[in-house]
Amino acid sequence: MMKIGTSGFRGIIADEFTKENVTKIIQCLCNIIDREKAKREVVVGYDNRFMSEVFAKWICEVLAGNNVKAYITNTSVPSPLVSYATKYLKNDFGIMVTASHNPYFYNGLKLYEKEGKEVDNRLEGILNSEPITITNVNIISYEQGKENGLIEEVSLTKPYIDNIISLIKFKEKFDTKVIFNVMNGSSLVAVEQLKKQLKLKNLDIVNTHRDALFNLDGPIPNEDKLQDYRKHALENKYDFAFATDGDGDRMAVFDEKGKFYNGNEINTLLYYFMIKEKGLSGPFIKNYSFSTIIDKLAKKLGQNVVETKIGFKYISEALIENNALIGAENSGGEIKNHVYVKDGLVIFALLLEIVEYYKLPLSQIFNNLKKEAGYTMEYVENSFTVDNKQKIIDYLTTKQPKFSKKVVEKGDLDGYKFKFEDGTWVHIRFSGNENLIRVVVEQNSKKELEDMLEEAKQIIADIQK
Repeated sequence: MMKIGTSGFRGIIADEFTKENVTKIIQCLCNIIDREKAKREVVVGYDNRFMSEVFAKWICEVLAGNNVKAYITNTSVPSPLVSYATKYLKNDFGIMVTASHNPYFYNGLKLYEKEGKEVDNRLEGILNSEPITITNVNIISYEQGKENGLIEEVSLTKPYIDNIISLIKFKEKFDTKVIFNVMNGSSLVAVEQLKKQLKLKNLDIVNTHRDALFNLDGPIPNEDKLQDYRKHALENKYDFAFATDGDGDRMAVFDEKGKFYNGNEINTLLYYFMIKEKGLSGPFIKNYSFSTIIDKLAKKLGQNVVETKIGFKYISEALIENNALIGAENSGGEIKNHVYVKDGLVIFALLLEIVEYYKLPLSQIFNNLKKEAGYTMEYVENSFTVDNKQKIIDYLTTKQPKFSKKVVEKGDLDGYKFKFEDGTWVHIRFSGNENLIRVVVEQNSKKELEDMLEEAKQIIADIQK
C-alpha cells in the first residue's frame, strides 16, 4: 500500500519509488481531475536528483494520456516555484518530482492543489479504496504528447521571482556581501534570476554544478553538514551566508561571525520586521515544535500566535483561515501573498532587505531581536532511527516518562510534548516521511539543553529494551 505523507510521496528509488508506482499515482490524480471536473492543466517540475527529469516526463505521458495538458519546466526548479506556478496559472493541481532533503537514494513527488497548497488526503483515500493497476494507466509517448499540444516545455521562473521582489522594498543598489549555497540543488536558476533582476553584484552563488547523487549524501542545510561552507564564508568576510536544500524550500543562515541560525529565529526576525518596520499586522502560525521565542515576541507586539500539527499543509490551512503574515516551522517558512509552502528564496530576499535596512551586522540584529523578545533559552532538534516504533508510541500514550524536571503538562497535538514547571519542554514524535524519531528540546541554557536531549534519548532507549 502506497502512503501519501505530509509532503506527498517519497521512497527509495527502484524499491517504492518506481515508474509503476508513480504512474499509478498520476493516474489516480487524473481520475480525481475527471471526477471533480477540475482544470485540465498541470504544471510539472523536477529537481536535480537522479532520474527526476525522466520521472517528470513519464508523469507528463500519463497526464497527456488522460487528455490533461502538462506544462513541464524546461530546467530543474525549486519546489516553491511549482507551487507558485500552480497558483499563478490558476490550476487545480501541480506536481514536483523531488525528495527534498532526503538521502540521495530517495526520490518523491510533492503534489499541490489550488493556490499552490500541499494536496490533502483525497489522493491516498482513492489509492487505497480503488487500487489502480498498471494495465489501466493511460499513457501516450512524450513525443506524441508534444505533437498533440498536450505537453509543453515552459519557463516559469520570472513570474515567480517577480512575486518575490514585489514583497520587498526594492533598492537600486544592495551593498550587502552575501554568499548563497544551492547545495547542488534546483534553486540555481531562480537565484540567478533574482540576482539579475535586483542587480546583486555582491551575491556569490556556490555549489552550482549538478550532482544527481549529492556526493552520496542528502542535500539538507544542517549546521553539521555546512561546516566547510561556514569556514569559506568566514575566510572571505561575507556579511551572511545562506543555504537551501535540494529543492529550495528548507534553508539555513550563518551570520558574519559564523553563528548558525535555524528557522525559529529567522522567521521570528521576519515577523518582527514586517510588523515593526513595515507596519503590517496579523497572526504568526507555528507548528507544535516551534520555539517559544515567537510567543514572547508576539505578546510584546500585541499579536497572536496559532499553533498547528506538524506538516506544512496544516500551517497553510491556518495561515489562510487566520489571514496570517507568516507560517513557519524550524526548517523554513511561508509568507502571506506568496505561496502556501516553505520557500527558502523568499526568506533570503527578505533577510537581505532586513540587513540593508538596519545597516547592522546580522549578529547584532539577532541579538537585538532576542532582547526585544526577552528570549534567553536554547533550542535543538535531533533525529535518529529506532528499533520499535510501536512500542515507543504505546508507552508514551499510556505512561509518563521520568524526567529530571517536573512535568506540568503533557500535550498530544502531534506526538508528545512534555512541558516542565520552568517553562522549558521536550517534544517527541515520529517523522511523517521517514523512519525517524524526532526529539526537539528547548531549555534555559546550553548545558541544560545537552543534558535534557541525552535524557530524552535514554528514555527512548530504555522503552525499547
